Amino acid sequence: MTAFYFDVAGVLIPDRFASDNALNVFRELGERYGFSPEVAHVTYAKLQPSLDLGVTRLSDFCAALGVAQLSFERDWLAMHPVDSEVIGLIERLLEKGHSVGLATNFCRDLLDLLIADTSALSRLVVCCSSDIGLAKPSAEFFNRASKIIGSSEIVFVDDRSVNVDAARRFGWTAIPAADGWLARFQETYLASPYCG
Repeated sequence: MTAFYFDVAGVLIPDRFASDNALNVFRELGERYGFSPEVAHVTYAKLQPSLDLGVTRLSDFCAALGVAQLSFERDWLAMHPVDSEVIGLIERLLEKGHSVGLATNFCRDLLDLLIADTSALSRLVVCCSSDIGLAKPSAEFFNRASKIIGSSEIVFVDDRSVNVDAARRFGWTAIPAADGWLARFQETYLASPYCG
């Protein structure tokens, strides 16, 4: 049976800390907490890869910003509402007996926060870069993700073309999370005739 993986930022939640928007987020947070948005942005850019790989903890990042972790977590959750339509897709796939997971480059502390705040996510398999020390788009990430979910037939949704292309090269069916993807996904994988 086909297994399904979804990316987190840009698919399940908005990617507010994407490189083209992160400075704006730090301006908003800087006003609230009294830090320099530019310095915070540089700090984030420097620490983000190690956050994703689990080398740097969220507590270290918050300390570098001079922000209490609980306050940052509260604000982070408020800025990243879970897409209820994507949750609906996930729940329908689970009801049909599919294995479903999250395959993501993400800080595990933030992912755990999101899972604790969204009960539907607690039923999912997780392949997180900070758990395995590997990040997309490496082939080894996709290899590990395949082993974690226990399937070689995988459909993957991601918002970054480099990850979509890498997943396709690895042999997965990869869907770019672009305009209209939800409707196309439902038609393809949740319509009655599909039994993969």
